[in-house]
Amino acid sequence: MKLGTYKKIETAIEEHKNIFIFHHTRPDGDCLGSQFGLGLAIRKRFKNKKVFFIGDATGVLEFMDFNFINEDEIKENDFEDSLAIIVDTTGPERVEKNFLLAENKFKCTARIDHHPLDSSFEFDHIWVDSSFSAAAEMIGYFLLKNKWEIDEEIASYVYLGIYTDSNRFFFPSTTARTFEVASFLFHTNFDFNKIHLALSKREENEVAFVAHVLSNYKKEGKVIYFHVTQKIREKFNLTKEQATAVNILSNIGDNRVWIFFVDEEKIIRVRLRSNGPVINTLANKYQGGGHQLAAGANLHHKEQIKELVEEAVKIVEEFETNENR
Repeated sequence: MKLGTYKKIETAIEEHKNIFIFHHTRPDGDCLGSQFGLGLAIRKRFKNKKVFFIGDATGVLEFMDFNFINEDEIKENDFEDSLAIIVDTTGPERVEKNFLLAENKFKCTARIDHHPLDSSFEFDHIWVDSSFSAAAEMIGYFLLKNKWEIDEEIASYVYLGIYTDSNRFFFPSTTARTFEVASFLFHTNFDFNKIHLALSKREENEVAFVAHVLSNYKKEGKVIYFHVTQKIREKFNLTKEQATAVNILSNIGDNRVWIFFVDEEKIIRVRLRSNGPVINTLANKYQGGGHQLAAGANLHHKEQIKELVEEAVKIVEEFETNENR
């Protein structure tokens, strides 16, 4: 899916004085890396523009420095010549602090995203391209092709987004272009090892949780899954990031799909991963979406777990039937 161009985004940035950049709910490395990489690059290139980072990343990737503005500090005249940019998501319904968008105060709106989904919101400018491994790769490509100057700090944020959303360059969405962008970032001599070490660090409670998952996961056909109940979260004192670490189950034996079901306040959050069968169509049925091999969804009662797993098994069977023809 390809919509719009990066040149239109650059023009929109050039034409507005105040730039507001939003990330999606349940923030991850890609949306935060895209948000801060782009925002800091705008500040570096346009000294007369104000950039507002909108959101909340409390408890997420705390080794990085995410400084958000308190919305109470935003003045009414900041909206007069304003551009709102959302990154790594389809529309306002999944944007953190989306009440600011709902008030229709922005002069112009834009979306930068690599998810192959249409939006119900009518943006003034869009740049959507699902061939990119990450929204942050799009930001890096934007900076590279437009010949914007970057520094170590900008590079570290953009790299964080690419590295995490490509699953450390493991997903097939990783291309020569991904490494072209990474090379551009590496020329700043940013401390990539800081990111690698922080992301690979494991606490003792996390190691105990991994052992528990690997000893107790369930299997149906070539689908393996685990239900992270509230009781388990409390037993292992898990953070949100630790509780959703679905890739604990990645590529075990001949299994093709692995799933985490994670109890949250009013829903069961679903994390789906695959090494071949397309799973975002399944996620779409359960109030979710995502990429072909990495997606998420939401369930509202425990009985839906069995239903979703059975559908995943059928998807795998159909995939392997077609693969063997």
